[in-house]
Order: sequence, then structure tokens, then C-alpha cells
Amino acid sequence: MFISSLIVLMSFILVIFLIITERLNRAVAALSGAIVCYFVLIFLENYDFSIIVDLLFSSKDEDYVNLHALVLIIGMMIIVQISHEAGMFQFIAINMIKLSKAKPVILMIIMCVVTLLISAILNNILTVIILIPLTITISRILNINPSPYILTQAILVNIGGTIFSISSIPNILITTYADICFLEFFLTVGLISIIIFFFTLAFFILLYKSELTISEDGLRVLKEYNVWNVVQNKRLLYQTMTFLVILLALFLLVPSSLISPDIIALTMAIILIIISRLNPREIISKIDIELIFYLLGIFIMAGALEITGLLNYIGDFVSLLGGSDTYILFLLVLWLSALLSSSIDNIPITKVLIPIVSEIPSIVSDSVRKQLYIGLDIGANWGDNLTPLGDNILVVNIAEQNKRPISINQFFKLGFITTIYQLFIVSIIYTLIFRPEIGLIVFLLTVSLIVVIFLMTKVGPKKLKEGTLITLKKMKLKIIK
Repeated sequence: MFISSLIVLMSFILVIFLIITERLNRAVAALSGAIVCYFVLIFLENYDFSIIVDLLFSSKDEDYVNLHALVLIIGMMIIVQISHEAGMFQFIAINMIKLSKAKPVILMIIMCVVTLLISAILNNILTVIILIPLTITISRILNINPSPYILTQAILVNIGGTIFSISSIPNILITTYADICFLEFFLTVGLISIIIFFFTLAFFILLYKSELTISEDGLRVLKEYNVWNVVQNKRLLYQTMTFLVILLALFLLVPSSLISPDIIALTMAIILIIISRLNPREIISKIDIELIFYLLGIFIMAGALEITGLLNYIGDFVSLLGGSDTYILFLLVLWLSALLSSSIDNIPITKVLIPIVSEIPSIVSDSVRKQLYIGLDIGANWGDNLTPLGDNILVVNIAEQNKRPISINQFFKLGFITTIYQLFIVSIIYTLIFRPEIGLIVFLLTVSLIVVIFLMTKVGPKKLKEGTLITLKKMKLKIIK
């Protein structure tokens, strides 16, 4: 067992290294690692082929959670692809931007809201591919600097990714495994994400307020811009908008015990393909097959890590650090998942940490374990912004391709500070829940610090310095008297 554990661990680390350094396609790297794990389990541990089927799709005892996750991902991919063909997301974005009437701060707020809404439905990569070129186009129309908007959008994409259980792959994996329904996820993780969104938005407005300016010419061009230019088929646009509303309603109203979310999504996707009259072959060909193969490889490797006992050791170690204290365990899972996902793709991190959370021996309550899954979900999604690695490098590349370059150093500074700020606020919220007396003190200190920083920003360093000198002179005069 020791040799098997060592081989599986080394293959997992090697796969992660190849993906991070981009030396090998992520799907090929994951499948290569899965093949190594296959040989280890079959020839060294004497399992039969059924174990690979169980790792790919999960067993009956686990309610086939991996299979449900894959079906849900495929169903959502089809719906999103048809919505993209209809130009729905661009249509919504431009309509909301026109509402700003070219007022700089209002424009920033609306573009941030648009980012939150679109990333709540689309995956991070597709959201970035749609929004960044759109933002750069709008900046050219208005003759403004797009950098503040691009940077804020890149960071808020991950906040939007925790609004709904379908908003990101880690959400789907966690909610399927932990049996967290759509409404329960929104009321726990989703509402916290909205609260953090407003805190983050306030931070961005305070940071970029002096840089947000729009000329009169830009206002005139915005008013004359026709939003229907981005829509090729009005009938398809209305169909996709209607279907998305119905889909979200079904997720909320239909119990998963009656019809699972993946079957709802796949059914709606097939109906939409039929009534949209689009070429099914073209729609299916645009599904991200690379992501599916990547997930299959990760499922096998994560399962092999669990079978060989490595994840049990990590679970015991986390339990040793946190004991049976839910509060400490929550903070450990939150910050550990965030730090790991900052440099490693959050999908394998999520898949590996899920069984670790499930194997922590000191937890006896399902409600407590769900709290830890919430911490894992938030950390895995938001930690992606701590460094410019992973999906965020796509933002830099797209901006450079559109001749609006953003330096990696610039993104790293903003992303790191903002993510620490966001995770710190979440920690305060859960400190208020688990340790009200400590949480209240920390909350008051934090509010006081924010007020001081705001006053310093509003008064300005020069006036603040002048005011301090005047006060010191008055004190000196009193002392002399």
C-alpha cells in the first residue's frame, strides 16, 4: 500500500506541475495520471476494472455523484452555448451599460453587476471571453481607460461563480457530493457572495474613483449605439431568456429527490436544441470536450488518492489541528482551499478536498460538515484571484490581444489584496456566527479601520498633514502658556 500511495501521489503532483507550467494539455495530463493510477490499482492493489467505473461515475452507495455532476455540466454547457449564439449575454450587458447614461461611477457599478449576473450562469472562462472584449469595445466608444473595469471584472467573476450551485464546476462537484440543494446553496453561499460583492464594489469605487471619467463625445456615442446590433436572431434571444428563467425556477421548486438537477438541465437543453432550430451537430461540437476528459482524469486520480489512504491521513491531520471545533475547522478549510487554488486549478483541489472534509473523524453532525463544504466552496473559488495563474492569465492575454495591455504585476497586487480582504470579511461573518463575542470586537475594529481609511482618502494626505500640523502648533502654544 505504501508504494501504491507514493506512486499515486507523485503522479498527481506531476500532473499538477505539467498543468501549471502549461507543458502539456490539461486533459492529456489528467488522463495520463489516470492511466498510471489505473495500473497501480489493477496490478499492485489487485482491484478489478469495476473500481475504475466506480471512480469515474461513483458507486451506487455514493448515489453516482460524479455521473450526476457530469450530466449537469453537459446540460448547462448546451444551454449556455445556445444563449451565446443568441447574443443574450452581450444584449443584457449593453442594455445595462446604457442605463448608466455615461456617468462614470454608475457605469462602474453597472458593469460590476453585469459581471456578477453573467458569471452566475456561465463558467469563468466563457464569462471572461465575452466580457473583456465587450468592455474594451465600450471603452473605445466612450474613449475611456478600460483597465479599472477589466481588473474589477476579472476579480468579480469568481464572486459570481459562487452565487448559484450551477455557477462553477467546484459548486457542482460539492453540492452533488454533499447533497446540497439549489435553494440551500443560494441561502448560504449565494447570499454571502452578494454581501461580499457589495463590500468589494465599495472598495473598487474608492480605489478607482479619480480614474473614472467620460467625455461628452462618449456620452453622445453611447446614446446613439443600437443594442440590437449584437443580436442576430430575436426569436432565439427571447427563447433562451425564457428557458433560463424556467430553468432557475425548476431548480428552486422541484425537489432533487423527485428529479435531480442534472436531469432538469439536460432535459431543458434538449428541448432548447429542438425548438431553437439550430444545427445540433454544431452545438454539440462546441461543447468543451477537453473539460469533460480533464474531469474524468481528475475523478480517477482523486479516487486513487482516497483508496490508497492518503486523503484519510490529511483528514486526520486537519482534525488534529481543529479538533471538534467547527469554527477552527471552517477557517482551516476556507484558507487552505484558497491558498491551494491560488496556484493549482481549483477543480482538482476541490475534488481532492471533498473526501478529506468527509473523512474528518471529529465531525459527527451533517449540518457541521455542510458548513465545512461551504468554506471549501468559497475558498476554492475565490482563492483563484490570489495569483495571476490559472484562468486569470486569460484576462491578461485577451487584453493584450485587443491592444489594451494589463501587466501581470498590476493584476497580482489588486487580486491578492482584494482576495485577502474578501476572505477576511467572510472570516468575520463566520466569527460572528460561531464566536459572537470575538466577532463583534473584530467587526467593530474593522469598521473603525475602514472609516479611518475612508476619511484619510476623502480629506487627502496633503490636507490631513496640514490639519495635523495646525493641531500640533495649537498644542505647543498651550504648553508654552
